[in-house]
Amino acid sequence: MKSKAAQWILWAITMVIFLALTLSGHFDWLIVAMIVSSLVWYTVVPRATSR
Repeated sequence: MKSKAAQWILWAITMVIFLALTLSGHFDWLIVAMIVSSLVWYTVVPRATSR
């Protein structure tokens, strides 16, 4: 995914999910969501290359 707009949308959706789980008190699901989102993020978003 090279589109910065798509990356920001994915990031915003992820933060909304984290916020909802935190405010609702589902901390076990929050941990699972953090692990899943990190796996998705590192497979979907390309690595930054140094110049």
